[in-house]
Amino acid sequence: MSISKHRRDPEIGSGPLLRNLFVFALPIMLSGMLQMLFNAADTAVLGRFGSPTAMASVGATASLTHLLVNVFLGLSTGAGVAVAQGVGANDTRQVRQTIRTSAMLSIVSGLLVAGFGIAFAGVFLQWMGSPVDILPGAVRYMRIYFAGMPAILLFNFGSSILRSMGDTKRPLYFLLAAGAINVLLNLIFVIALQMDVAGVALATILSQCGAGALVVRCLVHLPHDVRLDLRRPGMDARCLRKILRIGLPAGLQASLFSFSNVILQSSINSLGSAAVSAHTAVTTVDTLIYVALNGVAQAATTFSGQNYGARKIRRVSCTARDSILLTAVIGISMRLAAIAFAQPLLSIFTKDPHILQIAEERMFITVSTYFLFGWSDVLSGTLRGMSRSVLPMAVTLCASCGYISSFRSTAPCIRCSFPIPSRGA
Repeated sequence: MSISKHRRDPEIGSGPLLRNLFVFALPIMLSGMLQMLFNAADTAVLGRFGSPTAMASVGATASLTHLLVNVFLGLSTGAGVAVAQGVGANDTRQVRQTIRTSAMLSIVSGLLVAGFGIAFAGVFLQWMGSPVDILPGAVRYMRIYFAGMPAILLFNFGSSILRSMGDTKRPLYFLLAAGAINVLLNLIFVIALQMDVAGVALATILSQCGAGALVVRCLVHLPHDVRLDLRRPGMDARCLRKILRIGLPAGLQASLFSFSNVILQSSINSLGSAAVSAHTAVTTVDTLIYVALNGVAQAATTFSGQNYGARKIRRVSCTARDSILLTAVIGISMRLAAIAFAQPLLSIFTKDPHILQIAEERMFITVSTYFLFGWSDVLSGTLRGMSRSVLPMAVTLCASCGYISSFRSTAPCIRCSFPIPSRGA
């Protein structure tokens, strides 16, 4: 039986490519944006109903959390590529073994990240120069968040596998359910129970546990020749090597960006809680734009992987071309919308006029070139679909080193620019 018979999404190996790419990418984009809204809901609830430093406490952890987690999320990309290539080649054994290996790897990785994050949260936040008034809340949030890391990684690995098999809709449905639970629990824990930072962290991990359970249920009910068998846990050495060969460079590439953000966050932390809060609000909007573009890149990875597995090389190159066109249209459109609605968007997170002033100025600068990140991710994803993951990592390493060097030379200017004067000044 063909592996793809259960699939209900657009054809990957045939049909109009640009249309199919967009239809396939749309649920991924919505899923990524919804996942980021978990943090946005945390920030918005804390900004309105939490303590004065609560929003800054959560914001101070974002770049550090991404740095620690991205290596392992990269492994989920490796798992997805291995499954996509197996689906393209109609190799049921490779798909089945990759799913089993990925499930075990996600749990082991989650436990490792959880232990590391819980143990060293305070040390890392102090190294980043987090303001004294937000440090206790930031440590508390980070430790509770990392306690739920096995469920978070299990959901991401499982979602990557489902998408690589052509199913982009069910991960979106699971995130919709988890998002509703997250918002409801935020309101209960923060407003009713007055749990502040601990409440939003607990709401996030409980909702992610639910999403992880739903993904596992899907993997268990796949066609019998590829489904996950919970009675036979374990890892296949050949599949593990392939996942690591593709996923580790992808994870390191993502972590290099996160490392740059940690350096930036460290400088902002030294400017006080108002600057941290403004940065947090803008980063939430920035990230929503980025994950929309990254959704196209993930679609490009799946299309590239399946067509490469089926030896349709010309369709792989056409995937890169059409994906670049999609990211340009989406990125520029979202940039214009973000600039036009800057004040209403930022007002969701805070009503403090000083914080809003800083945040608005920063957003006008940062959203202008985000579509270029989309192009980079599309080309990297296409190469990963062809099992070439080291080259994009090397290019990112060179770019990040240049960014860090230039940042160090201009850091005094950044410090002098806070607080940023109003546009009418």
